[in-house]
Amino acid sequence: MTSDNENQWVGVILAAGIGSRVGSSIPKPLHSLCGRTLLGQTMCVLKDAGVQRLVVVVSPLIAADPAFAEVVGEDAGVAIQTEPRGTGDALLTASDAVDGASQILVANADMPLVTPKTIRTMLSTHTESGAAITLLTGRGSVPAGFGRVRRDTGGGVTAIVEEAEADEAALSLDEFNAGYYCMDAPAAWGLLAGLTPAGNGEIYITDAVAAAVDSGASVGAVVSDDPSELSGVNDRTELAEAEALLRDRIRRHWMLEGVSMTDPATTYIDSDVTIGQDTIIRPNSHLLGSTEVGMNAEIGPGTVLKDSRVGDDASVVSSHVESARIGERATIGPFSHLRPGTLIGPDAHIGNYAEVKNAIIGAEAKIGHFSYVGDATVGVGANIGAGTVTCNYDGDSKHQTVIGANAFIGSGSMLVAPVSIGPGASTGAGSVVTHDVPAGVRVAGVPARPMPEVDSEK
Repeated sequence: MTSDNENQWVGVILAAGIGSRVGSSIPKPLHSLCGRTLLGQTMCVLKDAGVQRLVVVVSPLIAADPAFAEVVGEDAGVAIQTEPRGTGDALLTASDAVDGASQILVANADMPLVTPKTIRTMLSTHTESGAAITLLTGRGSVPAGFGRVRRDTGGGVTAIVEEAEADEAALSLDEFNAGYYCMDAPAAWGLLAGLTPAGNGEIYITDAVAAAVDSGASVGAVVSDDPSELSGVNDRTELAEAEALLRDRIRRHWMLEGVSMTDPATTYIDSDVTIGQDTIIRPNSHLLGSTEVGMNAEIGPGTVLKDSRVGDDASVVSSHVESARIGERATIGPFSHLRPGTLIGPDAHIGNYAEVKNAIIGAEAKIGHFSYVGDATVGVGANIGAGTVTCNYDGDSKHQTVIGANAFIGSGSMLVAPVSIGPGASTGAGSVVTHDVPAGVRVAGVPARPMPEVDSEK
């Protein structure tokens, strides 16, 4: 959309409901869906549709939750609905925050599957028609709790009838209200201010539709061509169903972008993950958070990547990687654990049952198996034998181990940090290294001592 349209529109996300049916101490808008919260997902969808200015309406309880501030950040304004007085009152609460906007897009945070494409259709239809209100609706099997859309003989929208108030004739209607609205801002404030509260004291946005028609204003509708995007989330079962639908949508997107999945049903990819062309993802793999995977990589089977980067042509097999970076052509696993702060260089190899934490592993270095390397720097081409441990914690503080380029660490070596192994140096099997080892020197023993040089002429 153009910048003029972006300035014209403001998105108001209604997220004040705690969601008692979810059965959680976590407010419903802050529950997770494919790596984002329900609220965060809605914010991303609106921005992807071109609505860059957002206002979120929340209750005081949600506003005070630290997780809410983390989700919203600087990306949206906030309006507080002090008492739960209905959706119409929630929108009125946002009137000061949206001051200056001529058009409003109203979204509900518990409708996370509406697509940017559908929203763009709503915006353009509303703008071209000049309607006071444009609804998003669906047809077919009506989900429980959704209001019905009533039309006149000419097909014009005349009212939304809430399910709790619908008579038999209204319940027989097959068009339902999805809870997304485009509204002319000045008209919206006037219509909402003139509404009479329902019997429970709440003011509903849906009543603004009949009020607009009664005033002579036009009301339009965009009918979604995909009923699955109009799935709401009110409890844990619906949350799981929404996640399954969104994950399927994500998998389909990446397969169409050139990513292979040998068993899509057991492949789990979060919304903010990116994957390069010709990468293969094998069964039971989870790509989570802000993970980035390069081209022609191989992930899985049985791999978890969280907030990590994997370079082109790298391989990660049956391993757990969190907040780590893996260089091009590096090979990881099976059954290894890369913990936060780890950087694996190009062409490096981390074999089976190795754990690496907060360490830099140089290009072409090798940690074959059964080793722990933490708070360390490993030089280019170094070889770390089986059972090696960097003893980085003294009971009070963590200390660094430095292993130079092309050093050779024998199997079962204990490197007691802080300690430095010079370039080209080596340790014998079972050594306990408590002092720095100069470049090119061989040490062995407990504690490790320099070994006599071997006379090659004898």
